[in-house]
Amino acid sequence: MEVHHHPHVEKKSFKEYLLEGLMIFLAVTMGFIAENVREKIVENHREKEFAITLMEDLKNDTLDLNKSIPFWANYKNCIDTIRTEIDKKENNRDLLLLYSNTAKLNTNFTFRYHDRTIMQLKAGNFRLIRSKIVSDTLVEYDAVYNTLLKNIEGNYDVHKLRQMTLSEQLFSSRYFLLAKNHEQLDSAFKTDPEAFTIRKGKEDILFEYYNFLYDHKSLCNSRLFFLKRQQKWAIGLIKLIQKEYHLEHE
Repeated sequence: MEVHHHPHVEKKSFKEYLLEGLMIFLAVTMGFIAENVREKIVENHREKEFAITLMEDLKNDTLDLNKSIPFWANYKNCIDTIRTEIDKKENNRDLLLLYSNTAKLNTNFTFRYHDRTIMQLKAGNFRLIRSKIVSDTLVEYDAVYNTLLKNIEGNYDVHKLRQMTLSEQLFSSRYFLLAKNHEQLDSAFKTDPEAFTIRKGKEDILFEYYNFLYDHKSLCNSRLFFLKRQQKWAIGLIKLIQKEYHLEHE
């Protein structure tokens, strides 16, 4: 009968177990640290990308505001001109000036808010913007548009409908589309002056229109105020992002 002898296995010492445990601990810890470093690098990269696209959006906002502000400043001047002409005695009114400015009030320019990046940030990515001053200013900038400016734009739509209803009771709209072409409008006035006169028997409507334009101008002033404020914030945010993220040459 063959006898099998079990090989002799030398028992590990406590120090060896301790060393193995330490090696495992270090391996796990280093892996955890490496993963954290990797995530940090990815988040830093995403933060920089968001900063760049934020600047692009703000620059587009600024371009749009640079067109919107002069439009509404001119719009307000049109209201002043109309009220001034209505104030005059009937025979002293400049009908061509009155007609052309009334026609211009039927136009509109709505500021286009470029919120591509901020919508992405709102979808759980705001934590990536580590600069508190950038994130706080951006939140305020966004809030002003989505509350005040959008509300003013909504009120304007209601006012515009009322303005058109009143003006069309006073004037023929035949040449309204020529308001931006002074030569064609002047030619039409010489050819068909009757179309530019205020309709007879509409004194009550004219008085209502005159008073309505006072409120309409107040709304226009509010719009201008917040558009200029938005423009100032947009320019300030661009400079702030450039400074915080070293994007001076972007």
